[in-house]
Amino acid sequence: MCLACEEQEYFFRVWCVDFLARGEMPPGVTTDDLLAMGLPLPKSANGGTAQESGVSGRQHAEPPATAFSCDSPDE
Repeated sequence: MCLACEEQEYFFRVWCVDFLARGEMPPGVTTDDLLAMGLPLPKSANGGTAQESGVSGRQHAEPPATAFSCDSPDE
């Protein structure tokens, strides 16, 4: 993975963790995405998970067509 991709992945995780720290689901991110990154699901105010409080696990925004895509080989 190139340095730009690693940096983008790092800052995306930091962005997600910021939402999770407030007990919110990051917009455009599914529960499956969070679990794949090894992040916990957000907790609602009553102690349950966001899934139980009505936040859909199927929420997921498609990346814009101009999104960065790395073409460097994995080494």
